[in-house]
Parts: sequence; C-alpha cells; structure tokens
Amino acid sequence: MCTTSSCLFARIKKLNSSLLTEVCLMDQVLRISALHKDFGSTKAINGLDLEIERGTVHGLVGPNGAGKTTMLSILVGLRQETSGAIEFGVPSSKIMLLPDTPEFFPFLTTRETVDLARSATADDVSADMIDQVISEVGLHDAIDRKVGGFSRGMKQRLGLATTVIAQPDLLLLDEPCSALDPLGRREVLNLVKTLGTKSTVLLSTHLLSDVESICDTVTVMNKGRSLYSGSVNDLQREVGESFEGAVLRMLDSDGGALYE
Repeated sequence: MCTTSSCLFARIKKLNSSLLTEVCLMDQVLRISALHKDFGSTKAINGLDLEIERGTVHGLVGPNGAGKTTMLSILVGLRQETSGAIEFGVPSSKIMLLPDTPEFFPFLTTRETVDLARSATADDVSADMIDQVISEVGLHDAIDRKVGGFSRGMKQRLGLATTVIAQPDLLLLDEPCSALDPLGRREVLNLVKTLGTKSTVLLSTHLLSDVESICDTVTVMNKGRSLYSGSVNDLQREVGESFEGAVLRMLDSDGGALYE
C-alpha cells in the first residue's frame, strides 16, 4: 500500500489478499462474489454480491453497521475478507480510496500536500495540474496555508484533491460529504459527478438525497447483505414512490435499524 501521512490515500495491493485479482472485465470495473467478513461471531459482510459498470457513479447506502466501510477497507487491503472473490477490471495502481476522516502532515501546505500525493501515486501527471485540482475542490484561497489548522470539511476537500490528482480509473469515496456545509456539499457533489464522466466512482454515504442527485446506480446494504443493486430510476419505478421512501421501506421490511 502506498500512503503519505496517516491514511492520506491508499492503493490496492493484491498481495494483501489472495482473493483480490485483476481480470479482463468487459463492462465492469469491479465484481464482488459471495463476499464474507466475520469479526468473531459477528458477520459484518454476509454473502455480498456486487457489480459496478464502467463510467458510472455508484452509490452505497445503508444504516450504520450495514458493512459499507468494511467493504471499502477490504477492497484496498486494509482488512482481510473471510471468504469470497473480488475482481477488478482496472489496474490496481489506478484504484484510489478517500477515507471518511483523512489526515495529513500538519506542517505542509495545501500545495505541498497535493504535490506529495502526485509524486507518490502519479509522477507522470504534470505539476501544473496541482493548482487546477486545488481550485476544483474549492481550496484555492488556502493553497499556501499549512493544513494543520484545517477544519474537517477542508480536510475532506483536500482529501479529494489528493485522490483526483492521481487520475484514478476507480475512485472509492467513504462519506465524502459528511463534514461539509450545504454549499460545500453541492460543490463536492458537482465535482464527483464530473469525475464520473472521466472514471468510475463508488460512493458510500448516509445522505440519500446525494445518491439520488448524482448516482447512476445504487446498492442498498443492510446487515452485510445487498437488498437492492441497480438503477436509481428503476428502484423508484419498481416501488412507485420517492427514492428515499423506497430505501426506507426496503430497510424496514428487512428489519433494519433506523436510518441515520
């Protein structure tokens, strides 16, 4: 795994798991089959199947404890799955993760932090891209500020910049808008939507409205299982109500915890 600072970003390492493989998938960037992850007697992931199409923004929703973050951590080798198979249709070097609480070297500036990420993950990317990426995430006014005094929301934006600079083919985002105000959320969602035209995005979130506004497809998780995986629009048509209403009804029928 390639990292700078404390969990600044992560790359896939196939050596972390014998079940993580790169294959030639025609239409998918990721295929998960019968995935299980046990913590003692607790089944965090319980037979999960998932396919993600190329060039889409895919939402991953569910209550706390549904297994979303556990699944993402398995994908980047931070945790070892108990059983199952994970296949990637893109090179492992082009898969990036942004954790929900990114941390950085406090003595570096915004520009230096993004440049460090660029040199570690994408040294073939021009340094001229640094200012552009920082502006895209709304941190241009803080480009020469040390990041030690950044708010959590600013760190989320900076985390996006450190992953975007690598020009990933598959971008994994764990709750990227959780610390942002409404304006910041809108800006980040617009950026994620734009990223979806250049690569594939897997987005974990509690915010159902965010999924409805930018995601092409969605997986609804509960108790480590997939209750639905498919088009956001198809889900609404199948149940004849709003996306939020459909998800809440599905979780309620499954005996899920209250959505937070």
